[in-house]
Amino acid sequence: MIRYPRSCVVLAVVAFLATSFTLPLAGNKEQKKLLKFAARMAKDGNWGEARYRWQKAAAVDPENPFILNNIAVALEAEGEHEEAKGYYTEALALSDGNDWIEDNALRLAHLLDTLDADAGDGAPELEAAIREDSSKKQRKGPDPTKVQILVPLPPKLDVTGIENILVASFLTDESESLDINREVVRFLRGEFRQETSLDVLDITPPPAVPEQRLEDFIANHEFWKHLGRKHGADIIVSGRINFDRRDISGFQNLDTISNVTGQKVRSTQFVEQEEFDYVMTVLFFDGKTGELLYRDEVRRKIKYQGLSNDTLAAFFDMSEMIASDILSVVSSRQRLEQRTIFEG
Repeated sequence: MIRYPRSCVVLAVVAFLATSFTLPLAGNKEQKKLLKFAARMAKDGNWGEARYRWQKAAAVDPENPFILNNIAVALEAEGEHEEAKGYYTEALALSDGNDWIEDNALRLAHLLDTLDADAGDGAPELEAAIREDSSKKQRKGPDPTKVQILVPLPPKLDVTGIENILVASFLTDESESLDINREVVRFLRGEFRQETSLDVLDITPPPAVPEQRLEDFIANHEFWKHLGRKHGADIIVSGRINFDRRDISGFQNLDTISNVTGQKVRSTQFVEQEEFDYVMTVLFFDGKTGELLYRDEVRRKIKYQGLSNDTLAAFFDMSEMIASDILSVVSSRQRLEQRTIFEG
């Protein structure tokens, strides 16, 4: 039997204990470093890199709800809504209802409800998981950080196989100062051409439409089918526009700064103002069948000082306000959302 000096045995035991505690601690340190780096990538908008790092961290700690939450946020930023929903549901269960994670999940559920409003699908299983944990709200866990994500949203219409679009005339009221139909057709053509991948059929003058009640106008499938066949249009856009201006001048309470005392003084003054009201019912028809594909109504009001405002300038200001609503029917867009991630 070989006998080692007592000092060697003590050193060996110390070395073993040091190794036993150092390796896990080193691993924990590396994990924290990985999570900090991922959070920094997320703040910089590099969601692909952040997701990759969080998934590496999850491989080491697969039941960490805060890491799963972070992966869900990254998936949202990349447009993977269904997969993100699953991660949030799991994170909620593992966290015992952490309210930062719950807030993220609620925001996603609201977003999905908005997207699926026509279909009525929503996110029932995610909302059920949130309701189940709603009585256990708490904020335990690593430090939360607010981040902004640009969520990619699909078009409201399935544009698979759609190559071109025809902007037909719109039903409008008579206006002495503005050819509303001509201006709206020109505006929409420009927007579709610049902001979508669709080929805009440049038919001049724009195809006339029947003067009918709106519901009869919509139900006139044979007309829209004929128009689509005549011009080879996959989708036809038309509708009705009401554009009004009115004098809203009157007495108002105004706050001014006194030149004598420097204090705020409230006085009643007569103010000249105009209000412009813009209402568009926009309709998208199938060029092959004449069936209505999508219907929406957008409204805007804007006030201008004075009584000699440029009607055309006001019309285009308001058209630009509603452009994104119309373009979103046939093209993807982005929506700014706030989420919470965990750094530690």
